[in-house]
Amino acid sequence: MTYRPDIDGLRAVAVLSVVAYHADAALVPGGFVGVDVFFVISGFLITSLLVQSLGDGSFTFSAFYARRLRRLVPSLVVMLAAAAVAGWAWLFSAELVQLGAHIASSAVFVTNFVLWGEAGYFDRAAEDKPLLHLWSLGVEEQFYLVWPLLLWLTWRRAQPLAILGSVAVLSFAANIATIHWSPAAAFYWPTSRFWELAIGGVVACLPPRMRPVTHAARLREAWAWTGALLLAAGFLLLDGDAAFPGWWALLPVAGTAGVIAAGPDAWLNRAVLSRRTVVVVGLISYPLYLWHWPLLTFGRMLAGGRLPASATVALVGAAFLLAWLSYALLERPLRHRPSRWVVPSLASALVCAGACGLALRADGGAMSRPLPADVQALADFSYRPESVYRERVCYLLPDQPPSAFAPECTETAPPDRPLVLLWGASHAAHLTPGLKQLQSQTPFRLAQFTGTRCPPLLDIDTPTQPHCQDVNRMVLEALPRLRPHTVLLAARWRLYPLDTLERTVKAIRQATDARIVVVGPVPHWDARLPRVLVTYATQHPHQPIPTRLEFGLVSYTWDFERTVRDAVTRTGAQYASAIDAMCTRRGGCLTQVPEGAEHLTAWDEAHLTASGSIHLVSQLRSAILPAQ
Repeated sequence: MTYRPDIDGLRAVAVLSVVAYHADAALVPGGFVGVDVFFVISGFLITSLLVQSLGDGSFTFSAFYARRLRRLVPSLVVMLAAAAVAGWAWLFSAELVQLGAHIASSAVFVTNFVLWGEAGYFDRAAEDKPLLHLWSLGVEEQFYLVWPLLLWLTWRRAQPLAILGSVAVLSFAANIATIHWSPAAAFYWPTSRFWELAIGGVVACLPPRMRPVTHAARLREAWAWTGALLLAAGFLLLDGDAAFPGWWALLPVAGTAGVIAAGPDAWLNRAVLSRRTVVVVGLISYPLYLWHWPLLTFGRMLAGGRLPASATVALVGAAFLLAWLSYALLERPLRHRPSRWVVPSLASALVCAGACGLALRADGGAMSRPLPADVQALADFSYRPESVYRERVCYLLPDQPPSAFAPECTETAPPDRPLVLLWGASHAAHLTPGLKQLQSQTPFRLAQFTGTRCPPLLDIDTPTQPHCQDVNRMVLEALPRLRPHTVLLAARWRLYPLDTLERTVKAIRQATDARIVVVGPVPHWDARLPRVLVTYATQHPHQPIPTRLEFGLVSYTWDFERTVRDAVTRTGAQYASAIDAMCTRRGGCLTQVPEGAEHLTAWDEAHLTASGSIHLVSQLRSAILPAQ
């Protein structure tokens, strides 16, 4: 193959978008689609090599996989070893056990399946998984377990273009079908991603008469600029809330295919993507991708949450430095070294990395660093909200339609007691323990209609919760029949447009004369509250763990609370301030309460424990259900 510097330039665009997105999503809201750009590039290059070697009779499976080992393993093994050392030095037992599992799965390229198994709304945050980004490496290598064998078996019997087209169509259909019932599966499963690599292969196998590069310059330029515009649309129009991959993935995939198909002589490819500085970034794109996410993740975990801009810039700079060193000292020398010991040594190193991961997974708790007893208790803190929230019963998951609400979600006896109807997303569900406790003091009936990422707002688009609008319509239609005394609305309001709240309140008023109470935002921390407290304790070793803390609170706490209060006031509904109940401007917000078994008020960044819920609802008692 003739070397194309513009493809290295395209790699640079892909990796820079991913790094920018991970450093600060506001920089490139759709920067995560850079991974899809990599998939298409990889499909194009590897298919080109396979077709060439099969055509001239030089193809062997051993040579193909030896080449893959030389390309992927040197930087990967070093990064995994560094992550293991950093995890042993800085992580707590549960985090270290999970890191070990991810190291082991990365060594055999199945991290995407492990992450899919962990996925869920209450999964540990992405920022707590230093090897999360290696899911894409798993998808890519799973494709290359199948594609060379399929191409070899059908060579001279079927056109590669027809095979790739069939793979692309079937995989894309699986992607569209899967996104509706399991967004996590659509994101991580290879069956939902193979079409992206296959599209790159399709471009590689286009016959000469169909290649823009062989046509007039105007056609080449049209392909290049159309591809660039599609890529730009993906980077700027998408964000982390998009139902992805789904149909949206066509933007980066078609865009990348268009740029590659335009060929190296298109002006954009020749004058922009082939510039030396851009190509250099493309050459180190793989190790840069490997290094940037662990550095940012460990930095955020050590800081107890959000990093200052200066620290983020420093860590990204360190990623560039490590990427260049990996490329210059490992990748480039080992990729072409003729020694017959290189491939066995790399395979052995990968096995050792996997064994190290299994050891951490098996005994990570014993390997984690010792801490004072009170700090260790925080480091080991775990919480399972599923039963507390009544998951799959009265708290629906994205795959459940409104008919899945169980009869017990609406208490019917004794019928003379007032009914409090709880409606909203997880930030409504986490009020359930407090409301249950309040029932023992002030008798009332409770109805719970809550769902993952399903705010009590009518007619808003919730791509990650396909049944949400149906759920909300069902609740609204049930109000005249249920005749509640109080309708309690709660959600993580920052994620949704508050201008829809007034329309929702108006619709509720038309359906019932019940009181409408909107619960404002709860305290939101930069990281999981247990980690925030451990970070504070390690930075202030001679101070007791505080029951109130300003350290680690998100910067917009007070301003956003005022925004929600004003929006609710305009609707005429009653506002119940969780911030007033749990925080003071000078002392910060509650981290621990004496009530309940957990004592901590939150178990992650913003979801209450049962203890936190009981405390908050007791403080909001008069707003929720005033004395009759």
